[in-house]
Amino acid sequence: MNKPVLLFAPFKGLTNKAFRNAFARHFGGFDAMYAPFISGLGQDRIHPGKLTDFIPANENLAPTIPQVLSTDPREIILLGKTLEQQGFDHLNWNLGCPFSRIANKKRGCGILPYPEELDGMLGEIFREIPIKLSIKTRLGYYNPREIFKVLEVLEHYPIELLLIHARIGTQIYSGEADLEGFEKCLQSTYLPLAYNGDIIHKARFLEMQHRFPKISSWMIGRGALINPFLPSEIRGICYKDSEKRLRLLEFHQELLAEGWLSKPSEARLLGSVKSVWYYMAGLFSEPAKVFSPIKTSGNLNEYLQALEHALQQPFALDHEVESYFRLGIKHLGDPGD
Repeated sequence: MNKPVLLFAPFKGLTNKAFRNAFARHFGGFDAMYAPFISGLGQDRIHPGKLTDFIPANENLAPTIPQVLSTDPREIILLGKTLEQQGFDHLNWNLGCPFSRIANKKRGCGILPYPEELDGMLGEIFREIPIKLSIKTRLGYYNPREIFKVLEVLEHYPIELLLIHARIGTQIYSGEADLEGFEKCLQSTYLPLAYNGDIIHKARFLEMQHRFPKISSWMIGRGALINPFLPSEIRGICYKDSEKRLRLLEFHQELLAEGWLSKPSEARLLGSVKSVWYYMAGLFSEPAKVFSPIKTSGNLNEYLQALEHALQQPFALDHEVESYFRLGIKHLGDPGD
């Protein structure tokens, strides 16, 4: 069985450089981290402010892969050339974002029902792009059959890696991941594939690895946001509870320090850490008991008290993490409510 290559999925508004670096420093386990997508770059010159989340390259503690959301080949080519100048050799194209405000404009997974248009864009991109291009996508936008015509198109191009989230766009993140749909993709193409979807804990990863023994690359998103120790656990590294609590404390201290360095308001800083805890509360047996004091904290001192309280709580078992993953997150309400 192939040694797993673990990839950290991007989350817009959450997994920025400060988060990724803190994660790499205190938890580790990922071979590469995908930066949240950037868009609206233009065709002539990219404003440096668009690139600060991953440039300069040497400020990323883990190998970082920039991601772009676009349907403009000239924009993607320009970004590729700019990244090459900055020392990057790999760009990821987001063809998977499921949110209707994006997909209805034929961006993200909204382009999947139109393989002819995708073919035209890829033909133009690969005539000039100087670095590797991977694609993150889904099984389709409206139905999982859409992926097969997309695969026929992609096979004409040197795609570095095709990361497939095993859902369709209209599901967003609801329902079960479609393992049969992913298996059909695996059987239908010679493209290098990576699996993404519902890797919640180590036991689930091992199930997936057994089912898809040809897959060596695995993208993990919400599972690692809930349990940041998951990638290390997959690699056989297990920490004592006391060590976990210390690493969690130091991780959050770094997020606060980085937040102050960027000089947001206290309210914005609290909003950022509440968004982190919206997921990470599921690491504990009683997520609501952990998240409620954090969510209602109105200033930094109240948050620090809630953080201390959270880190005293018992950790969840696998079935409790899974329950939170499937049911608990949305029941907490939005972190900023």
